[in-house]
Amino acid sequence: MEGINEIIIEFLEEAYNGPSHSYTWFINNETDSGLLGTIKRLKPEEASTPIIEKGTTIAAHIEHLRWTLNKTNSLLRGENPAMNWSESWKIRQVNSPQWKSLIEQLMEEFETLIRLLSSGNDWASNERLKEVLALIPHAAYHLGAIRQMKLILKEGA
Repeated sequence: MEGINEIIIEFLEEAYNGPSHSYTWFINNETDSGLLGTIKRLKPEEASTPIIEKGTTIAAHIEHLRWTLNKTNSLLRGENPAMNWSESWKIRQVNSPQWKSLIEQLMEEFETLIRLLSSGNDWASNERLKEVLALIPHAAYHLGAIRQMKLILKEGA
C-alpha cells in the first residue's frame, strides 16, 4: 500500500508529540496533548506515585512504552529480540535524573522508529506490519491511562 508509512508516522507523531495540524485524529487539539507534552512537567515523585495501592505508576507506563518501541525498532532492523513482557514494567519509581533519562530514552526510541519508518519498508511480512500498527492504539491507550493518573495525582496534591 502506497503511503502507509507516512500514515503510520502521522498517527504516531500525534500520539507522542501532539497535534501538528489544525485537526487531530484521536487526541485533543491542544498544545502538549500528546504523550511527551502530558508528562513533560511531571515531577519524578508524581511519576513514581501509584494512584491505588499496588497499582502501576506513570514512570512504569513510560518505561513500558520505551521498552515496546525498543523491541519494535529491533524487529525493524531485522533483529530477533527477546520479548519478556514482564521486563517492560520493571521501573516503577524514579528520582530526578532517572526520570529525565527515561523521558530522553523514550524520545530516542520514538525518533529511531520514525527514522526507520521514513526509510521505507516493503511490509513483506504482515506480522511486522501488525507489530507497527499496534503501536498506535497502544500509545493512545497509555496516553489515556497516564492522563487519568495525572488528574488523580493532581487532585490529591
